[in-house]
Amino acid sequence: MAAKDSELPDLGEIDRGLKDFQRRTAAAVFRRLYGQVRSTHRFLVADEVGLGKTLIARSVIARTLHHLWDKVDRIDIVYICSNADIARQNIKRLNVLGDEGKTLPTRITLLPIMLRDLNKNRINFISFTPGTSFDLKSNLGVALERMLLYWLLKDIWHYTGTAPMNVFQGGVQTKRFRRRLKAFSENHRIDRTLAKEFRRTVREHMREEKANDEWTLREVFDWLCQEYRRSDSRIAREVRLERSAFVGKLRSLLAETCVRMLEPDLIILDEFQRFKHLLNGEDEASVLARKLFEYSDDSTAVRVLLLSATPYKMYTISDEGGDEDHYRDFIDTLGFLFRDEKKVGKFADLLREYRYELLRFNERSPERLESLKTDIQRSLRRVMARTERLAVTDDRAGMLTQMEPKDVELLPNDVLAYVELQSIARELDMPNTIEYWKSSSYLLNFMEDYKLKRAFHDALDYGDKRDVLVSALSKSRHLLLSWHDLERYEALDPRNARLRGLIKQVIDTEMWQLLWLPPSLSYYELEGPFRNRSEVQITKRLIFSSWRVVPKVISTILSYEAERRCVKLFEPDALNTEEERERRGHTLLLRIAVSKGRPAGMPVLALMYPSISLARRYDPLSMARKHGNGEPLSLKQLQGIIWEDISKGLEALTMPPDDSRVDEQWYWAAPILLDKHHYPKATREWFGQDDLERQWAGEESSGEDAWFEHVDRARKLLDGELTLGRRPDDLAEVLTLFALGGPAICALRALDRFTGPTLASSIVARNSAGRIGWAFRSLYNRVEVTALLRGLKQTDPYWRRVLEYGAEGCLQAVLDEYVHILKDSLGLVGEESEEMVEDIAEAIQTALTVRAAALAVDDIRADNGDVTVSTHRLPSRFAMPFGQGRDEETGDTAASRAQKVREAFNSPFWPFVVTSTSIGPEGLDFHWYCHAIVHWNLPSNPVDLEQREGRVHRYKGHAVRKNIATRYGQHAMESHDKDPWHGMLEAAKKARRDGENDLVPYWIYPIDGGARIERYVPSLPLTRDRQLIEALRRSLAVYRLVFGQPRQDDLVEYLIQHVPKDSLDDLVGRLKINLSP
Repeated sequence: MAAKDSELPDLGEIDRGLKDFQRRTAAAVFRRLYGQVRSTHRFLVADEVGLGKTLIARSVIARTLHHLWDKVDRIDIVYICSNADIARQNIKRLNVLGDEGKTLPTRITLLPIMLRDLNKNRINFISFTPGTSFDLKSNLGVALERMLLYWLLKDIWHYTGTAPMNVFQGGVQTKRFRRRLKAFSENHRIDRTLAKEFRRTVREHMREEKANDEWTLREVFDWLCQEYRRSDSRIAREVRLERSAFVGKLRSLLAETCVRMLEPDLIILDEFQRFKHLLNGEDEASVLARKLFEYSDDSTAVRVLLLSATPYKMYTISDEGGDEDHYRDFIDTLGFLFRDEKKVGKFADLLREYRYELLRFNERSPERLESLKTDIQRSLRRVMARTERLAVTDDRAGMLTQMEPKDVELLPNDVLAYVELQSIARELDMPNTIEYWKSSSYLLNFMEDYKLKRAFHDALDYGDKRDVLVSALSKSRHLLLSWHDLERYEALDPRNARLRGLIKQVIDTEMWQLLWLPPSLSYYELEGPFRNRSEVQITKRLIFSSWRVVPKVISTILSYEAERRCVKLFEPDALNTEEERERRGHTLLLRIAVSKGRPAGMPVLALMYPSISLARRYDPLSMARKHGNGEPLSLKQLQGIIWEDISKGLEALTMPPDDSRVDEQWYWAAPILLDKHHYPKATREWFGQDDLERQWAGEESSGEDAWFEHVDRARKLLDGELTLGRRPDDLAEVLTLFALGGPAICALRALDRFTGPTLASSIVARNSAGRIGWAFRSLYNRVEVTALLRGLKQTDPYWRRVLEYGAEGCLQAVLDEYVHILKDSLGLVGEESEEMVEDIAEAIQTALTVRAAALAVDDIRADNGDVTVSTHRLPSRFAMPFGQGRDEETGDTAASRAQKVREAFNSPFWPFVVTSTSIGPEGLDFHWYCHAIVHWNLPSNPVDLEQREGRVHRYKGHAVRKNIATRYGQHAMESHDKDPWHGMLEAAKKARRDGENDLVPYWIYPIDGGARIERYVPSLPLTRDRQLIEALRRSLAVYRLVFGQPRQDDLVEYLIQHVPKDSLDDLVGRLKINLSP
């Protein structure tokens, strides 16, 4: 095929989207893979989590395309990732040609129906997961695979009848499967070459079976057809298992055939440590995978790029046992990269000598160690590169600071609760509860699937200790959660020192009065509950615990306390009974309703109307730049400036007679009429959409008939079919509030900063802003939010109070900052597009509408010689568990909630606290609005401590943005940068010191008195946690010295004990292995 250079990606444009260290890594990787001197066919990019490995791979792909363009007829880029959702997401980022490049995210077994497309394309991007493409035995796969197998085998065995259909039907309903089977032959064309190759593979396999005196595939198939001759027959379990094994074998043979037919030029293995068994294993799946990894033909040999921040177990403790040994894992990984046992052996010898010299350090000077370090470094750089975030700071602390546990206070009732718990635990023969008690309160109420809780239930149900437990519980005054206090909205005693400290930090500081975190850069002085906040410290908290009960306790009690204070702020005598909760839940103040045959509450529509006029003409950032004179404006000053301009602008609208009645319809009508006057074409096009109601409100519009009537009334206004009375005297004042606090208007303005005026005024952008406005309506309609806003300030009607609150908290700056980081968070690369706008809007909607977790809590009561246990579900919204709790309204499982909770936590909105029991995959980040990490329980080793803290120490993190705004906020106010964040970051980049790379300011930006990554260890005085954190801090500095060594913990301990601290610090600096390009 003739080369067309115009089809190739623009390398310059792609590299401009990278930071300098990313560009250096991409260039180094390409040189090692395709260079003329000492190149390698496999290379590992092991950059720390959050440093943009996917962007580096994108650049490598672009360079590879340019390199191979005139050398091969077809270029296949294969992306393999263990997570299908991540694979689908990243293949879009890696496709450097955008819509022009053919992306085929699929299972490798579906190649026969895609190979025709594959051969038609000059460049193909193919994505699949190893679990669905290599490890296929005893698995039915998906229906599409089985339909493909049906038609492939039919061409080989020429069968007829319905029995073969039944064999491949799987769990699909009979009629539906047969209908889809027929449609398959009409909608898909199977590649003839691949079908012929599959026929050869099957026949060869059957010959081997026959030679081994085994049942052949055809014999098994005939037997299955006999068993499945009726579709409605009951099939024995043994037969179903044989059918699964049969289909699994066919899928495996098909995958083997597809691997042979695929012609990969570059394979990217993302987070390969999750399927590293395929790299060096001997099972059938590993052999199949290696055939792909070792592909070559007459013109080229495949290159493999591995991506992982943790390519091997970084640190292991001797008594942890198991298969995850650092040394063995490390050597196996190098074996795959080097592809040369002699090289691996020589490297292992270097490591052994390095260990020997470390152990002799007191007897010799470090010159030999430094020489060995250099040899190790040189060998590794041939096959891997690693950039570390903390390497740019002298002390490797980056922006981290240890916070003193000053709010952790142990009270007598905490101890009494422990005594009562211990007495019950002894009766249950489980007396060791001290660690539970240190971590959590009200354990019997909150525990699930703990041996202690199961033993408790068993004893109450049929144990011989029931009477003893009843007596103990009847006497208990401190152990159990009081449902009486809960129903009366009384304050709960935390009964736990750590929890008490957390409440002091995030509840007693009145963070519950904030529906969003204050912006890092405000355009004017904040008011209301946002005023006089310490912007340096106010941030979300990410908590890690070792116990599953802790996320539930923290989330439930913090959320209860936040809700209680919100509700009682407005209604001091409020109750928390089911009846009262239901009553309050039906009181929606931002209702879309019809009253007496006409739409009621039309100003609610204005909250969600994306007015171009108010968005463009009254941007608070532009007005602050124009009128601030170098000083921040007060909200009152800004309102006065806008009020004056709007008052003049209203004169352009048709004036009704002065003697007519005051018509409050002006409140919602004026924004539409202003748009009709200033932007007539765009306004009519937007209102002219056939499905405007659904486009505006999204899925929430379904079932709301009143909404259609509201939109119809707005259209009548636009068409001149409504006559309005006299304008209210405060109309300009209300429109000023809309301009500053209207959710849809602020959203449209934020999208305008991201996209540009042309796209921002497009129908898609206005629809997106409207849907964001609808999501804010859901936020403002929550019971606790309604009570909060009305309790803080009584303003009627409620929709006006909503506007005031938005203005007080500078909602515009909040959304501007959020949209800026969403482009990075969502991985949106390339030119702005309508699809990007919709992706951003969807993310904001998800964050605003995440539902409360419904956490099961037992109400345990001991009365009249009996104990009753009933389970209730308590809402958790202000604080949420990560990976626990079903959706309060939809019943979604914990697994389906995890992503939504993370997206909401990575927004400025609630939840403000998230608690987890695991670090999770390395791609999970929590840093966008959080720079405080709480180690509720400490991990056992320094690497886990570092990885936890790495979750909030990432690209453009909350602490970084705060410090950038502190240092360059004035620059933003004096410049003409459309996106103030882009301008401030560029200014910080230009001002950095010589020798600093782009890790500064994007990842690291400490300033005196500024925000830091805060490490909290809420330990009690005189407990071993105080000693453990000190030991972990010492180990953090030393563990890199034992890189690649067996029994790392022993060596670390030896060095700490035998090498003086000053000498050890010097040794760490001199022996630091640097793999950055």
